[in-house]
Amino acid sequence: MKKVRIGVIGVGTIADSAHLPEYARHPQVELTAIGDTNLERAKYIGEKYNIPNVYESGEDLIKSGTVDAISICTYNVSHVPLAKLAVENGIDVLVEKPLGISYAETKELADLISKHDRIGMVGMTHRFRNDARVIKRFVDNGDLGEIYHVRAQILRRRGTPTGWFVDNSCSGGGPLMDIGVHVLDLAWWLAGQPEAELVVGKLATGLGNYQTELIGRWQSSSPHNQDLKIFDVEDFASAFISFANGMSLSLEVSWALNGPQDDALKVDLFGTEAGISLDPLRFYSERHNILLESQLAFDQNNWFADEIDHFITSVQNRTEPIPTIEQGARVVQMLEAIMQSSKNGGKQIVLKG
Repeated sequence: MKKVRIGVIGVGTIADSAHLPEYARHPQVELTAIGDTNLERAKYIGEKYNIPNVYESGEDLIKSGTVDAISICTYNVSHVPLAKLAVENGIDVLVEKPLGISYAETKELADLISKHDRIGMVGMTHRFRNDARVIKRFVDNGDLGEIYHVRAQILRRRGTPTGWFVDNSCSGGGPLMDIGVHVLDLAWWLAGQPEAELVVGKLATGLGNYQTELIGRWQSSSPHNQDLKIFDVEDFASAFISFANGMSLSLEVSWALNGPQDDALKVDLFGTEAGISLDPLRFYSERHNILLESQLAFDQNNWFADEIDHFITSVQNRTEPIPTIEQGARVVQMLEAIMQSSKNGGKQIVLKG
């Protein structure tokens, strides 16, 4: 089978730590191009991975004719414009999370992918965790009965990243768009992707640009806003979502708060026949009128490797990937509704379509 010519736009931390090394070791991939507005960094990364074509912009890479598919690892606000240009030029796309910053733009991208018959995938890495796959198997088999509530959270005590993440003009939001998208997508996917109807949300900047010492923070590789002169996003978000099938979902995410540290992504699904939890992976049920708590066995896996493998297989076989662009758009729709509810004083947002 012919190798897939891959390009990567945006060669910061997520590209250098995940996308590029996984593409580089894939036997069916030829890394042919990278693009980044920081040309010096792009040249360094190009040499590191022996990539022949280096461009100073994503647009130049897309129009170069050197790639069949691309990963888009740029600022959140640029995801959809770059993906749309790629699709219009006959290129398949893997877009890092979140897919975009508004439902309208992501829906346009989904429609464009369908029109041009391209492969489009969102980088929802947690769907490829083996423990998440275990839960999905139990849910899809009907072992939980009717799922009536899901609880999802990631709570960092002090974990606000530096740089562009806290500049709303680049990120489109704080932890809700950064890590909240992961936990919401995973919880919603595990529960069967029901249609969201009503959303209530609350965003808060409780600690802001704190000066806590002797702790590590995620350092953005981009030079933009490293001095944190701009800090116009939330650092905590909570939401309650009601779905058409009667299920509800509660969400809590934080970069920083005065509470216990729990950086793990946690999801609990409560059903009429049983319940199941992620981290730790447990199955809760009742047998013969006796409560039962089961520990489920699985091997750890490389989530990013499995994600990249899946994308390449989808491109080569022209099959629909697991995290489709349409699904990514629906997650953005819920995120946008949470933010809109908060702006409106916590009023209920009704979703249509």
